[in-house]
Amino acid sequence: MFFYEYIEGNKENVLNNNGVIMSEETAEKFFGKESAIGKTVSFGSGNFLRCNVQAVVRIPQNTHMKFGILDPKGRGDYGVHYILLKENTRFSEETQRRMTNFLSTTRETENKLSFQPLKDIHLHSPKELVINTEWQTFGDLKQIYLFSFIALLILTIAIINYVNTSTARAMSRMREVGIRKVTGSTRRQLILRFLSDAFIISAVSIVLALIASKFLFPEFSMMMGNQVVFFLDFNSILIALTVCLFITILSGGYAAFYLSSFDPVIVLRGGVNPVSKENFRKFLIGFQFFLSLGMLISTLFIYKQIHYMFTADTGVDRKNIIILDTGLWYQVEDFFQVIKRENTNIIDATIAWGAPYNAEYGYSGVSWEGSSDAVKEIEFAQVFCDYHYANTFGLQVIAGEFIQPGWGWWQYSDENSRNIVINQTFQKTMGVDNPVGITVNYAWGLSGKIIGVVKDFNFKPLKEPITPLIISFNPEACNKVYIKTTGNNKKETLDYILKKYREMGTPATNNRPIMYHTVEDDFNAMYNTEIRTTKILTVFSIISLCLSVMGIFGMVSFMIEKRTKEIAIRRINGAETKDIIILFILNFAKIIGVAYAIAVPASFIILFRWIQTYAFRTTLSWWIFIFVLLIVSLITAVLIAVQVFFTTRKNPAEVVKKE
Repeated sequence: MFFYEYIEGNKENVLNNNGVIMSEETAEKFFGKESAIGKTVSFGSGNFLRCNVQAVVRIPQNTHMKFGILDPKGRGDYGVHYILLKENTRFSEETQRRMTNFLSTTRETENKLSFQPLKDIHLHSPKELVINTEWQTFGDLKQIYLFSFIALLILTIAIINYVNTSTARAMSRMREVGIRKVTGSTRRQLILRFLSDAFIISAVSIVLALIASKFLFPEFSMMMGNQVVFFLDFNSILIALTVCLFITILSGGYAAFYLSSFDPVIVLRGGVNPVSKENFRKFLIGFQFFLSLGMLISTLFIYKQIHYMFTADTGVDRKNIIILDTGLWYQVEDFFQVIKRENTNIIDATIAWGAPYNAEYGYSGVSWEGSSDAVKEIEFAQVFCDYHYANTFGLQVIAGEFIQPGWGWWQYSDENSRNIVINQTFQKTMGVDNPVGITVNYAWGLSGKIIGVVKDFNFKPLKEPITPLIISFNPEACNKVYIKTTGNNKKETLDYILKKYREMGTPATNNRPIMYHTVEDDFNAMYNTEIRTTKILTVFSIISLCLSVMGIFGMVSFMIEKRTKEIAIRRINGAETKDIIILFILNFAKIIGVAYAIAVPASFIILFRWIQTYAFRTTLSWWIFIFVLLIVSLITAVLIAVQVFFTTRKNPAEVVKKE
């Protein structure tokens, strides 16, 4: 059904020898440059699962079917199932409806099957299933639309620049048009000439852009979080050609169709009034400013929200915590006591399944005496941990007590082990002043007393509100060790922890690579999408600002060129350089003022709606709007001042004589 490139072995060996398939990356991690074929990999405490590697495959980047080890025998009764239809077979709605209810025919359940085309998994999967992991990452369709829209805006700014400059320069070719008409050129010949000039420039620009894309695309692809190869196919060429023709008509159309229509006598006498076209160019410049101001405001505000997410008090202490992926480890308490006794840089350590900043496990159906049926529909999150958990992560117990030492590891063997700690939101859901002592039915058949309440903390990304949480003692379900350190001598402390882990670990843990990272790395990974969006918006904002500045530079150069005589006369009449600079700046200040007046409310509305998607968010600060205006105004003023300054340095008498 799925095709992978086999590096070693083949599928026949896998099936005939009761083997498994290993990815190329995993094979290198376990065996280095040695062949993986015939090697045995064991999992779990006591090596309860042993896998014989019979093939190594290369997994393409553009697939959601990623794995470290693939067991074709499918040892397990869970997961995603794929159905291969015959060619040209239609999966009708009636067939889907009948298969949706299949589960209820095998057992008593309200769960239903859902179906989705393979091509829709990456971008169109239901929100409940979109959990990015090491093995599967989902795309964000909204993000694609956003970046596509911004790219179009930048392209619009670039086109406006080119059109503005082209139409401005076309005015200097009016005399050329008159002379060509007098010497016998027809209007059709003039149209073809102007359009061909514009097309050559556009075509060369498109070719250079494609060459630049070839070299810049890998870096941009990495920034987007993907490793997509730049491929120039027929559709890409067709789009490039369409854009080229579009720009040709916009940039050369003014000279081709408008200027060529004038009577040569009127043109040679200077009877054409360019004021209306001057106003049109000002409108285009204003639109550029509007887009640039809006993008800069949005980028700065998104930066502010990202900064808030990383600095907000979430109720969890994340600093200086190392994570070891140990799997189930019965001797872990001995390990904790030894490392805390021998190394003063280690404060505490805990085992858990579910970090207190990204608890992914949850279910509904929780109840207690006196609870309503509606409560069973609420989804409750759950974290499995030991009694060190609260101290390691700085959780505050505000009523009762936390999990206590000495409870039985097997949850069903000790009544105390089934007791739970809840958060404030759970207490509010119960609607009682003191929930300690109330028995709660949870986790498909377990019952336990509430022994404590912790202060609410953000156990999910800040996009999501705080929901009811159950914290329970279940070491059998814990697969990670979290070690809190002082932050002093980080390298030495980490080396000590890894060395001690090797010494005290089980044969199973010692026969596999040590996997470790930090809580900060884990936390940052939750916000990869936001960080990536901010980086790309920053690049886009800088590009848009640079394009706008280039547009201003071109327009000011053109204005100075057309008004050189006027500037010289003003100088002769006693005007100082600063007076002329202010005169030019005021022309653009009006344009910026109008663009800013439109950009501010538009940006505010868009950003206000965007920030509402976060349950915990920063505020729309007024200083961002003022700061952007000052920066853009300052850059514009400096650009104008420099150009006017060098123009006024010329001898006014020589300028007037030359004109």
